[in-house]
Amino acid sequence: MSMGWETLNAAVEDARALIAAEAPDAEVAAEGEAYVTRMVAAGLGGALLGHLFREGGLTRALPVHGGPNPDYIMLHSGIDAAGRYRIEGRLNGSERVGIGVYTIGPNGAPLIAGYTAFDSGNCAPDGAFALTLAADAGEAGGLAIPPGARILMVRILHRGTSDPARITLTGGHAAAGPTLMGGSNDGALVHVAKLLRANVREYLKWMAAARDLPNRLDNAPPALAETVQGDADTRYFLGGFDLAEGEWLEVVMPPGITGYWSLHVYNFWYEHLQTPGVHDGNAVLDDDGHVRIAVGPAVPAGASNRIDTVGRRKGAFVCRIVGNLGAIGRPETRLHRSDGTVLP
Repeated sequence: MSMGWETLNAAVEDARALIAAEAPDAEVAAEGEAYVTRMVAAGLGGALLGHLFREGGLTRALPVHGGPNPDYIMLHSGIDAAGRYRIEGRLNGSERVGIGVYTIGPNGAPLIAGYTAFDSGNCAPDGAFALTLAADAGEAGGLAIPPGARILMVRILHRGTSDPARITLTGGHAAAGPTLMGGSNDGALVHVAKLLRANVREYLKWMAAARDLPNRLDNAPPALAETVQGDADTRYFLGGFDLAEGEWLEVVMPPGITGYWSLHVYNFWYEHLQTPGVHDGNAVLDDDGHVRIAVGPAVPAGASNRIDTVGRRKGAFVCRIVGNLGAIGRPETRLHRSDGTVLP
């Protein structure tokens, strides 16, 4: 067996052991096995099939871990801090395009090093925008690339069925055939092994934080929020749900939020459940002006806003609020029981 396969196989066994040790029951453990498999598949896709996900100089990300936001389309590219790049795009039916450059932290997570965003307020009347990225591009119309920055990430906020923003990146290296991270098959497999180890360990911290906040949400610990701070003006609340048979959770959003916010649910391992969340674009206000969201595998038929956890009674939340930094409180929760009891 090649060195690359041996390294990857060892990483898979380590990841499976770490996940199994944290699983509270057999059902969650089974999802953990699938979680590891998906991370391996996504890693192999990026390391060996990235050319099939690439368009306009950017690669579409596969959001498989770390509580991905389903309202975002994620694109990325490697960059050289000494390089010079140009982004040109058009909003089309998207609400916002966030563009950031990132260094790599000691745990392998990207850390924001520079950021700008485009929306209807700073684009041309037809939605067009452009941006130069270089070490000396810190003036208007530019984004400076600081030393050590290695990744460019684009987050497109897009909800609905209209055409999303179209973006083209120029200045990168021309493709030299099919993707082969590390220059060889062994190199690609070793890369996937490192990625798997880093991601499992990093996002088990998120799992633990959600597990330790049963049926409530609170500010994400700064050390964790930093590793997913893709948009510089996003505030994160996280937590978990742990429901008995017949229970459901009511989440009450803080008043006074302007602009984008969302609440999405995930399984125990922070994989998105592929079920619709509630956000500023689809939320229904109650008569008192509050947004109340019923969450669980069986929520009341009359709930104005609901998130179906598709049979799961254990899982995680991420609430994101863009802007409004420091100006609002955290979401409040109330546990409802089948006997009509409501806990504060």
